[in-house]
Amino acid sequence: MEIDEIEYEIFVDGALVKKATIQQINPCIVAENMIRVLMQLDSEIRDVIPLLITRYPPGKVNFIENKGIITLNIQNRLVTLYPSGKISMNKTIDKEDAIEAVTEIMKVINEVFIELNSDNGLDYSEIKEKLSKIGPLALYNCLPKTNCEKCGEVTCMAFAIKLLSGDIKLDKCKPLRDREHNKDVSCLKELLGIQIMLSMGWNE
Repeated sequence: MEIDEIEYEIFVDGALVKKATIQQINPCIVAENMIRVLMQLDSEIRDVIPLLITRYPPGKVNFIENKGIITLNIQNRLVTLYPSGKISMNKTIDKEDAIEAVTEIMKVINEVFIELNSDNGLDYSEIKEKLSKIGPLALYNCLPKTNCEKCGEVTCMAFAIKLLSGDIKLDKCKPLRDREHNKDVSCLKELLGIQIMLSMGWNE
């Protein structure tokens, strides 16, 4: 669908990205009565993209390292971010829905950019090493293993699998808040790092 480009100023004082321009709108090929949107941010995001993997549950992220492209399975849609600042998203209702979705993503991009340029800058090689060790069994080994069902799952292993896919939040594990399971929280911090824990729904 040919449209005139529409520019939106999202963050007046954004650290890296401030504006998003809708460039194309096409019918969504995977969802009837929805659209696929192509957008362009006002800055390149190639340095930020690798570090975005810390902000979403591992099962929601697909990062193609050699191309610097990341696809996020978030907000009931697939969103692909390119180093140039191009963003494509499917399963979108309308232009307003697209802008609402991209606003959340731009907020995260700006936060990561600030962290990247701080004294405690994020290190992608360390993050990559941590992610390579994360799997259902590794997560299970850091859980209380009580099978208490307070999270709504029958077993802690079932909880670990859903946690990895982003279908349940870490805060749903009530025993982790008990002092006797402090060692399990420490285990998760060692395995995941605090930022990935937060992306999985941990609340400090």
